[in-house]
Amino acid sequence: MKHKKLVELYALLMSRSNPRKRAEIYRKMNVFHSMGEHCLFQPVSLPSEPELVSIGNNVNIAKGVAFVTHDVIHSIWHYQKSEDYPFTKNRYYMGKIVVGNNVMIGQNAIVMYNVNIGNNVIVAAGSVVTKDIPDDAIVGGNPAKIIGSAKDLANRRAEYTGNMPDNHATEKEIEKYFWGD
Repeated sequence: MKHKKLVELYALLMSRSNPRKRAEIYRKMNVFHSMGEHCLFQPVSLPSEPELVSIGNNVNIAKGVAFVTHDVIHSIWHYQKSEDYPFTKNRYYMGKIVVGNNVMIGQNAIVMYNVNIGNNVIVAAGSVVTKDIPDDAIVGGNPAKIIGSAKDLANRRAEYTGNMPDNHATEKEIEKYFWGD
């Protein structure tokens, strides 16, 4: 993208504290290969090749998430004089990233190139995603591995939060719920 820095600056100026608005600006400006509706995009920087990233509907991407669309391995072989390293055949390597619908990618996660993230997926904070993730999975770690089911978490969370105050509760209601009288 020729004007990537300008797009980043514009999106940040227009939506400094509103990552939903930032995502909508990116979607309307076709910054990514595709970006669905109802997304949240907190990172303040874009991948080097945003046109290689496809983001589905209802995707929340937390602060510090990095989409790695290329590497620079070819450059270490460029100056090799050995036949073991065919530098003339090694080129700049890029790969696409596809994020499905209803996905949450936690803070400071890294998503590597050539990865497909399924639908209804949760990527834990700090994870390094190096392989495809199937639908309905929770992954975590480095490298990210399946650690649970999104469906199971949704059921547990519904049970646990059933009596919690909602986001329209007063400060006193929240105080009382968590700390008592």
